[in-house]
Amino acid sequence: MIRRYVLFGIISTLLWAPALSAAELCVYIDSSGKTVQVNGASEVPAEFRQQSRCFSQRESLAKPQEIVLEGNARRDYINSPLGKITIRWPRKIESLFGRTPLRATTDAANTVSRALKRPAFPSKVQNLSLDWQIIFLDADLPETQIPSYLIQNCHPGWMTPPANIYLVAQRIAGQCRPQDPLSKTSDKMLTRVLVHEMGHAVEFYLLGTATVGDRTRAEGFATWFEQFASEFSSVLSQREITEELKMKALRGDGGALSTFPVSDTDYAKAAAVFSAIESRLGLRGVIDVYDAITRENLSFSEAITRKLGWNSQRINEEIKKYLSRG
Repeated sequence: MIRRYVLFGIISTLLWAPALSAAELCVYIDSSGKTVQVNGASEVPAEFRQQSRCFSQRESLAKPQEIVLEGNARRDYINSPLGKITIRWPRKIESLFGRTPLRATTDAANTVSRALKRPAFPSKVQNLSLDWQIIFLDADLPETQIPSYLIQNCHPGWMTPPANIYLVAQRIAGQCRPQDPLSKTSDKMLTRVLVHEMGHAVEFYLLGTATVGDRTRAEGFATWFEQFASEFSSVLSQREITEELKMKALRGDGGALSTFPVSDTDYAKAAAVFSAIESRLGLRGVIDVYDAITRENLSFSEAITRKLGWNSQRINEEIKKYLSRG
């Protein structure tokens, strides 16, 4: 479980990072309040360009609704508290989970919605209502529609703004190679991956028009959000997730705000920053940091210093205090 967990949020931020490719994805909110996704800044209407956000991709990634699923496939819809969710999956993957993708997605959406009702979240997030497009892929990914760098690595899930989520069923169940055994805890992992990827969408709206190319912050938030939201889940155990993340973070060298590489401690270390803030100041402290990021266009560490008065030494001290608590 630990090996799989370390991987599942990377791609969402890789797709957002501004220096990785020539392909561009832009998102804006139209006059009716609907979030619209287009391919390139030239497709954003002039009146919405100032408030639009664009991201680069190393290779073209088909939208979930455009990906062709081979064999017998299902499509279903959920009118969830987070908005309409369209789900597609090949029937062959249903045997990998105790619950269907529909049930797991319903549980994840309800979990996230309950978490977002905490008063500290701004109203735009509390009332989040998006057009979610979620696709469950078979391990034999369609190479003509999925970039090669996603096919070649064992990533269970990734997300693109505003609310597109891609999941690979066998990888969630622990099977990165045909000879790997399938996990007996795949139901929990399925819900957890969904909550993680939905967490990226939540952060997208917290950031507003602020710069998003901070991999440590993005993965730290989504990983912390799993832990935070799990309190409201009928499947996930907040105690188990908290203990797991603490154990991983304690394996590291204590440097939580350095350049974000890929190791089995990086996600937990990045999440520990958020947990330390929440532990000391509550959810309001986390939201205050995001408010500083958006209002003053600050980096994550700059916002912590400006809003909380914590320099890098104080941040690491607070992380150590949090991790040392039973």
